[in-house]
Amino acid sequence: MKKHILIYLSLLLFSSFLLTGCTKKDTPQDLETNDSEEAVQEQEEEEVKEEIEEFELEGFNKEAWVFGQASEYEYSVEDIQAEEGVGYHLFKFTLSSSDQEASTPLFKVTPMLSSGVFRVDLTNIFDDNSTVTHSKGIQVDKLGITGLKRLVTNSDTTRAYDIGVLGLNKLKVEVNEDDLGTWVFSVMVSYDSKYSAPEIDFGSTDFSSDAQEIEGGTISEGAKITNYSFIYSSGVLKFSLAVASGASNPIPSVSASYDDQGLLILTFPSLEQDKVSGWSKTVSLPAGVSIDISRSGDESIYAFSGISENKPFKLSASQSPNLVILEIDL
Repeated sequence: MKKHILIYLSLLLFSSFLLTGCTKKDTPQDLETNDSEEAVQEQEEEEVKEEIEEFELEGFNKEAWVFGQASEYEYSVEDIQAEEGVGYHLFKFTLSSSDQEASTPLFKVTPMLSSGVFRVDLTNIFDDNSTVTHSKGIQVDKLGITGLKRLVTNSDTTRAYDIGVLGLNKLKVEVNEDDLGTWVFSVMVSYDSKYSAPEIDFGSTDFSSDAQEIEGGTISEGAKITNYSFIYSSGVLKFSLAVASGASNPIPSVSASYDDQGLLILTFPSLEQDKVSGWSKTVSLPAGVSIDISRSGDESIYAFSGISENKPFKLSASQSPNLVILEIDL
């Protein structure tokens, strides 16, 4: 009888050992299941955050926004500020008028996507108390937004600003008016969380009489020239060509060098389109400089004459706005 009891107890102990071993082996599997559930939960939370962000950015688009209307009332720019918002960057323009009967000033924001900017236009501006000047803008450099720059205009009573965008940024504008003849225009530009800056050759940083070049886009990327502008200040002639493409790099390939006759030759070897070459064959610039423009096949050539002694120059580029810039130190 004792022998049977001992055998029975041994079997019980052996069974308990087996059950304990099975329990220990199951523990890691249970932990893996919990980790998987947590990963799914985190993914669901991220999706909810994205849905909330989309909801908060409701009403953003890439269309023009226009407030007010043209009038004879005089306005002042009191302040221009920028700050981070939730999912967007806020550019706040404060305008005022001393005339109690003044209506909402004309305020336009126009997407110019081929140039990589949202253009802000103001009219009837007779005073400017803001800190934004032609040489001092507002820098952002965040998620496809570069910042805000003031442009040179043809009239002292107009203002134009470019908000630089590099990604799939969108726009929304609101206005608030108080009883004291003050209007606050809120220009909200959405961040592009998926924006990744491409590698772009922005050209030279110093003046030199040596040959210079920029390696950029070609006809296969839809490289084109859309407009031009120039300014002459402190002995430096700055000639800018607005450029665009269908690729992430809007800057086309270009080179500049002096030829045997002392002409400064600006060459674009591969362009899908050059609107400037179709407008005029000659462009007169300040300080006695002129440009002869020719186009053959995909190539455009800008020959600058009236420059003595191979003056130093700088060939560079910029984004938002997208420009190829030739500066000549005369």
